Parts: sequence; C-alpha cells; structure tokens
Amino acid sequence: MRAVVAAVLALAVLASCSSGDGKKTASETTTVTTAPETTVAAGAPKATTAGATTTTTLAPDLALTSFRAPSSNIGCELDASNTRCDIRERTWAPPPKPAGCDLDWGQGIQISGSAVPQFVCAGDTALDPASTVLAYGERTRQGSIVCESAQAGVTCTNEASGHGFFLSRDSYRIF
Repeated sequence: MRAVVAAVLALAVLASCSSGDGKKTASETTTVTTAPETTVAAGAPKATTAGATTTTTLAPDLALTSFRAPSSNIGCELDASNTRCDIRERTWAPPPKPAGCDLDWGQGIQISGSAVPQFVCAGDTALDPASTVLAYGERTRQGSIVCESAQAGVTCTNEASGHGFFLSRDSYRIF
C-alpha cells in the first residue's frame, strides 16, 4: 500500500515540475488519503462497531462429536464426559509408558469429566479421515468441553474445571 502511495506522489511531483511551454504555473498539491485496511481471516471473530463501542462477536460453537484439524494430523472424538485427541506425526516424545499399558502409548491425550487430562493407552485411534474438518478459528462444544482449532494446534478445555490440553506437531501441554 505504501508503494502505491509513493508512486502516486512521485507522479504528482513529476507532473508539477514539467510545464509544456516553459511558463511557470502555480504548483498543484496532491493529497492521497488511504483508509486503514482491516483483514479478517475466515472463521476469525469479526469486530462490529456500534457508536463508540467496539465489540467482538464469536461465531457460535459447533456441536461435533468428532473432527479433524485441517492438516488431518490431529483427530478428536468428544462427548460431554470424555474428549480424546490423537496425533499422527509429532516431533515431541510423550512421558514414559506406564507398566500397566499393553497397548499403544502417547499417540493422544484425553480428558474425562473434570479430571486432569492424561495420555491415552489404547489400541484404537481418534484419527478418522471421514470426520468433519474443524477449520482454523472454529470451536466445537459438547457440554462443558470446548475444542478449538488453530494453525498452532488444537486446544480442548473443560470450562467447568478449567482443565484441558493443547496438542500440536511441535508440542503438547496439559493444564
């Protein structure tokens, strides 16, 4: 945008410097005014203005029972009492496999009720290529469990307890 403004100003200066017949004329002043641009990504909250007050309105939560991230690297299944997200490719290592786990370990994290989330010991997967894509910036809810998809990863939180987890290719976090 600045390049366009600079080009317009340069042309205005050149036009005022050249005179067709060698006579001096009053110089013209060209003022270029640009309005600030607002860019809102698809699915991002949109700001609305009412008088002098600006409010942000989030899109309503979806009610999916399973979804996958747009990258298809994370897949989740959720209901009001249990939410599980699995990851296909990761650069981090899960904690050591517990002695009592005879199945796959560390491929996902789940939150049950209001308990602190834990890594999954399971022989199945929540990665379903037929699941609905939860676009970046969108949220889905089952009861007090809310999962949000972002370019950085997927975050699922039990809003009643405040516990949840974040899962991405590069990191995880349990809170």
